[in-house]
Amino acid sequence: MALRRGTSPGPVRRLNRFAAIAAFEPGPIATASTGRIERIVVATGTVEPEREVLLRPRIAGIIEKIHVEDGDDVKAGQPLIEIERELLASQAREAEAAVREAKVDQTYAKIEIDRANELRAGGAASLKTNAARYERSRAAVARARARYDTLATQLSYATIAATLDGRILDVVVEEGSAVSPVTSVTGGTLLLSMAGTETLRLEGKVDENEIVRVAIGQPARIRTEAFGDRSFSGRVAKIAPLGQRIQNVTYFEVEIEITDADAALLRPRMSGDAEIVVEVSEAALTIPESALRYLGEQIYVEVLYADGTPGFETRDITIGIVDGAKVQVLSGLSEGEEVRLH
Repeated sequence: MALRRGTSPGPVRRLNRFAAIAAFEPGPIATASTGRIERIVVATGTVEPEREVLLRPRIAGIIEKIHVEDGDDVKAGQPLIEIERELLASQAREAEAAVREAKVDQTYAKIEIDRANELRAGGAASLKTNAARYERSRAAVARARARYDTLATQLSYATIAATLDGRILDVVVEEGSAVSPVTSVTGGTLLLSMAGTETLRLEGKVDENEIVRVAIGQPARIRTEAFGDRSFSGRVAKIAPLGQRIQNVTYFEVEIEITDADAALLRPRMSGDAEIVVEVSEAALTIPESALRYLGEQIYVEVLYADGTPGFETRDITIGIVDGAKVQVLSGLSEGEEVRLH
C-alpha cells in the first residue's frame, strides 16, 4: 500500500529491520576466549628399554633346562638356562686328577734335586739332569692346572644367568635344542633377549620442519594404543644430530625418557606417540581452528556484528600457536567477539 505524502516511513523500516534480525540464523558460532594453549610436536615410534641384552652361550651343547618364560621379571645372577654339563664335569674331574698327579711328580723331582745337592753325587751333569726334571715337573703342573681351570670355567658357562635386573622379552630356544658358542663363525645361537626395567623410553621420529622447535628437557606426554586415552609423562632426553631420509622426507630420531610413576605398565615394542610440549601460552586469545578461512596467504574470520545487525563482517587476523582444535589469535580479534564456524 502506497504511503500518503508527508507520512514518515520510519516505523515500517524499523519493523522490517526487526523482522530481519528475528529471521537471521547465524549458524554455528564460537566466542573468542582467553585460556591456555600448547604448541605440540608429535614423535611417532615405539617404547624401548634403555638396555636390551641378547644372550648367547659361551659353550656348545644341548639345552637341558629353561627356567624362565616370556615376560618374567628376573634379578641379576638368576639362572635362566642350563646346558648339559655331564661331559664337561667328567673332563673337569679328570683334569683335576691330572693336577694332583703332576704335583706328585713335582714333589719327587724336588726330593731328587735336594738329595743330589746334599750328596754332590754324580757331578755337575747329574745336578743339571735333576734340575731339568724338576722344571719339567713344574711345567707339567702348570699345564694340568691350566687345563683344569679351562674346563672349570667352561663348566660354569653351562648355566646362563641374567646379567642385569630386567624382564625376559623372548625365549628363542627350547629344551633339547643344540646350541653353538658365541665364538663360532655364526656368532652363536641366540638363546633369549631381555631388557632392563630401570628406564623405558619412546624412540620416535620427528619431521625436519618441526625438529627445530624440539629441545632436550622439554616435557612430553606418551600415548599408546594399548592404554587408549591414558597418557604417561616423559621428557626429551636425546635428539639425533643426523637425519634419516625416508620416502623423500627427512626425519630426526628423538628419544623420550618415560618418567611416569606407572611406566612399568608399558611393555617394550609397544607403538605410541609422544606429544612434545614445545611452547605454552597461559593467557592466549583462542578460537576454534574451524573458524579460520584462507585466501592465498591471507587468514581471516567472519565476525558476528556486535550491534545485533544480521550478518558477519570479514576480519583479517594473525595467528600464533595451533594445537589442532584451537588456534591462538595474536591480532585482529578481541575477547568476547563471536566468529562463524565452518
